[in-house]
Amino acid sequence: MRIGIEMAIQFTRIEFLSRSTGGDSCRKAAYNARTIVENEKTGIKYNFSRKKDNVYHTVLIPDYVNQDFKNIQTLMNEVERTETRENSKLLKDIVIALPDEKELNLEHRIELTHRIVDAMEWVQNGLGVQIDIHKPQIGDKNWHTHILLTMRRFRKDGTGLGDRAVDLNPKIITVNGKKVVIKDSEMIHERVKEIINAFFAKLGLPYRVKDTSKVPEKHIGPPRIRSLINRHLSKLVKVVQNYNKLNLRPNLLGLFRYLSAIILNYFNQFRKKSNKGIALNELGRHQEAIESCNLAIKYDSDNVYAYQLANELAQKIKKSNLRIITD
Repeated sequence: MRIGIEMAIQFTRIEFLSRSTGGDSCRKAAYNARTIVENEKTGIKYNFSRKKDNVYHTVLIPDYVNQDFKNIQTLMNEVERTETRENSKLLKDIVIALPDEKELNLEHRIELTHRIVDAMEWVQNGLGVQIDIHKPQIGDKNWHTHILLTMRRFRKDGTGLGDRAVDLNPKIITVNGKKVVIKDSEMIHERVKEIINAFFAKLGLPYRVKDTSKVPEKHIGPPRIRSLINRHLSKLVKVVQNYNKLNLRPNLLGLFRYLSAIILNYFNQFRKKSNKGIALNELGRHQEAIESCNLAIKYDSDNVYAYQLANELAQKIKKSNLRIITD
């Protein structure tokens, strides 16, 4: 949408990496950095060095902290050591879509990322911060930065992580006499929007972020979309096959195969027409498949576009008051 000036897209996602859902700090850090990290507790070595899309990596820590923690091998094993419970939240996992405007180069995106991190004051509050910027695949425009935050502050002696930073958890405010939780994602969204707009203004560029987008418009191309759909479909088929062995949901395999064509067709329509949705009756006919696709795509943390698009599909289903099967 264009109103007077060019409109840029801004999207931020924040989740917790939790041990109860299989999270591993060393694996996540290695994946984001496209490198090798060994979990010293389990002896498992995670190697993502074959991926070549990481164009910037750094770790920020407070000045008083032992500089060894700037190495993610050291930092993430400290996270694993200090988080002892089976249901521990290990890290905050943040993905921020960076502007893909042609006037910006890598140095601009690095500066913009550091402005965001500085504005959020994570390091000033004693946290460790891993930053990784990933460039798009050929033909795509999916510039984005991954940020991992420790859940604990470093101890004042700088020798390791200490107490949990509970004061940095989501804030509760009162609106019209009612208590409302302001989630991290909402706070970060607003700050990021302000920072990006100020950065555009500094460079004398006509782009502005009007609102945080539910569906980023230009962050992934059709080849990558097809690859993602096939990957997620394979995951879903494996799940359904396991259900079939238990005679729980024997009819879903065909449904998920049909899902591939439905979603692929939708993505193609979206790219051609910048359409934000398809008819609700079509969503209704395939509601279970789309909801399942949403759950699967959610775990592809590297793909902002697919995650948000699937989420919007699910929200449209819910708003239409159609029955959604999730069990």
